[in-house]
Amino acid sequence: MLGRIIFLAAFLIMLTPVAHADVQSGMKAFKAKDYKSAYTEFDSAAKTNDRDAQYWMGRLYDAGLGVEEDADKAYSWFEKAAQQQHAEAQRVLGAYYEEGKSVRRSYEKAVEWYAESASQGNAKAQRNLGGLYQDGLGVKPNLSLAKDLYTQSADQGNLKAKRNLAYMYYFGAGVRRDYAKAAALFTETSVAGLGKADYDLGRLYYRGQGVSKNLTTAAKYFTKSAKSGHGDAQLLLGRLHLLGSGVPKNASEAYYWLTLAASQDAPAAQKLIRKAKSSLSASQIDDAEKRAMAFRPK
Repeated sequence: MLGRIIFLAAFLIMLTPVAHADVQSGMKAFKAKDYKSAYTEFDSAAKTNDRDAQYWMGRLYDAGLGVEEDADKAYSWFEKAAQQQHAEAQRVLGAYYEEGKSVRRSYEKAVEWYAESASQGNAKAQRNLGGLYQDGLGVKPNLSLAKDLYTQSADQGNLKAKRNLAYMYYFGAGVRRDYAKAAALFTETSVAGLGKADYDLGRLYYRGQGVSKNLTTAAKYFTKSAKSGHGDAQLLLGRLHLLGSGVPKNASEAYYWLTLAASQDAPAAQKLIRKAKSSLSASQIDDAEKRAMAFRPK
């Protein structure tokens, strides 16, 4: 019996370099978007119980890359990898339970898997777990712990965690309200390209909270956010154009942005639309409405 165990252990050791080579080949194919070849390589390694290959098999089935999309099979592969302490697979399982994807929604299970992943330093899991503690989903609400988890994630460069921290400082949720810290964090996330932060940063400049009030700068951030499809940013940008505050007064441009905001049920849009419309010709109105219909978020 002992001899069989020793033989099996030696056999698995010999397979490890082969499995690693298959995973590397699979990664190369994946990056080249040759998903069928990636599947072949990952499948070979996954069958030898390689956790990285199992994770990538989950990725392929989750997104339907090189195989037919199958959330159940994806979950099965992610679970195999997670049981072997693959941090990102553990995080994904947490997301499956949080969203109720392929499994019955369970915030408690989501907390468990996020916690496993977060304990290994996974920044996304730290942020996700922080969100559950902030909202009291699957656990008792704990804003202090949520802040700690967001901070751990943000310290690793996670932009969404930085934005969440910014909201905590902006609203004074679990921390002393600090508009300046909120502005600094929103600025970091905006500069790094996290579009949702642009509206929040614009709002701070619009109101002069944590920064000197500057409607020109506010308009700049609202424009970036409005172009991404943010309804409230479109509303405020339209208002600025209507009043000529921070941007040249332009009723046609105001009507365009306010029409887009109204399509997203932004508060007060209709009232401002009527003001903009009153100073426009029929052809100007028609042109602005055509532009609004052709709008696509960037």
